[in-house]
Amino acid sequence: MRGLLSKVFAGVCASVLSLAACDAQDVSDSGDTRQREMEFLNEIRSFDPEYEVIDRAIFNQANELGIIVNRTVVMGKIPPLMRTLLKKMAEQFPHRDLTILAYAPADPPLKIGTAHSDARTGDMSYSPEKQ
Repeated sequence: MRGLLSKVFAGVCASVLSLAACDAQDVSDSGDTRQREMEFLNEIRSFDPEYEVIDRAIFNQANELGIIVNRTVVMGKIPPLMRTLLKKMAEQFPHRDLTILAYAPADPPLKIGTAHSDARTGDMSYSPEKQ
């Protein structure tokens, strides 16, 4: 599991860096933003095709990334995963405050934490959900 998590981190890093090298367009263009969000989701999936770390990832209408982690992922690994995803998202979506919502697989999914990145300061934070 540790090797796969490292592989996913490395893959997300490499893929987002290559996407970030593309010409940046105005973030306010919602069509472009949605397209870049879809590309980001596809890159995440391409490095975890067996769904061993992330069962599902989706952007909501507020442009927040929601991830449902696989039930085999140790809770202590969630903050580093969220931080890595935030860093890569910040490169792909500069000048935009970012939020990632992490959920455990349940019906309905159980929120386990929120990560946030402030575009102005670059500060990143993770808050586990109070149970």
